[in-house]
Amino acid sequence: MPRLTFVGKFVVAFAAAWAVGASIYIFFSPLSGQGITARRTFGESGSVVETYMTEQSWYEAQGLWGIFVLAVFAGIYLFAVRLAWNGRYNALTIVSVITIALSIVAGFSIGGIYFPGAVGLLVGALILLSARLLTSR
Repeated sequence: MPRLTFVGKFVVAFAAAWAVGASIYIFFSPLSGQGITARRTFGESGSVVETYMTEQSWYEAQGLWGIFVLAVFAGIYLFAVRLAWNGRYNALTIVSVITIALSIVAGFSIGGIYFPGAVGLLVGALILLSARLLTSR
């Protein structure tokens, strides 16, 4: 295996490890929440406003849907590793562009933590494509 191909596959594998680690981190980190309750009693002129802070797990906040989303994000990256190891570099490039788009769309919630992995996946795909072009000459 040429050295450039090895480097490209390593970058893709590192990006996938980043994404799987990000999913595990999101799953196990607590989410903070804030709420307000207001009460008014009829015998008094004022009302009572209480604020509170809560911490919940990812599952408590998002439910099964949230776990499914984390599994899909990690699964896309693992699929990209399989494409890289099978030599399907054109499909890998398409998947890497999709991961960047997904990271941007989900950037306000969980996509920000996946963005470095998405960029790494694109860089790895471009390295592998350039290695193929250089060896075909």
